[in-house]
Amino acid sequence: MPARIAFLQHSASDVPGLLGRFAGEFGLVVSTHRPDHGPAALPSPGSFDLLVVMGSIESVYDVAVPWIAPERALVAGAVDSGVPVLGICFGGQLLADVLGGTVARAALPELGWGEVLTADPGRIGPGPWLNWHDDAFTCPPGAEALAHTPIALQAFVQGIHTGVQFHPEVTGHVVHRWIDDARDRHGIADEDVRALLAGFDDRGRGPETQTKSLFEGFLVRAGLRS
Repeated sequence: MPARIAFLQHSASDVPGLLGRFAGEFGLVVSTHRPDHGPAALPSPGSFDLLVVMGSIESVYDVAVPWIAPERALVAGAVDSGVPVLGICFGGQLLADVLGGTVARAALPELGWGEVLTADPGRIGPGPWLNWHDDAFTCPPGAEALAHTPIALQAFVQGIHTGVQFHPEVTGHVVHRWIDDARDRHGIADEDVRALLAGFDDRGRGPETQTKSLFEGFLVRAGLRS
């Protein structure tokens, strides 16, 4: 029976993107869920074999956001049950929090494409990766801190779990939707738009091979690929 992978997305534009595409190519059964729609929208424990938590404009530590606590409980239950979790940006912060790390405002926001300093290019490639975040996580106890920029930790691995601060899932189409959302919320500077789109070619494709390698490594650690 194919393994079941559940993606948690927190808005209409925080989609699985490349990760969803590669999950299908690897033969996984894909489902997506919207924690921001309330606890009833969360997948039930036991209904998935892998969990991927996507990004969000919200902060993990914002107690005024009502859907974060139920989602955190789901992620904690997955970790306790030995279900591999991959966290992306907000998702990486939530995973770090569950595993005993901390999440707080970063020294500076990071926005745009850039390389990371990696301790293990086989697990976390140097990039360039796309960053768009104001918060940052610390490395959970017992995890390996695998990549960073001068501003923030960018990736950690704890056994079968992986958290990254950057966005390996993005396509040009996805980032254009984020830019439109930002314009609707509060506006966005032209130079920031250029920085966000700099990594894509005329067809909206970025450096997809490194995303596939990162995701495949997660599946290897999960015992689903050799």
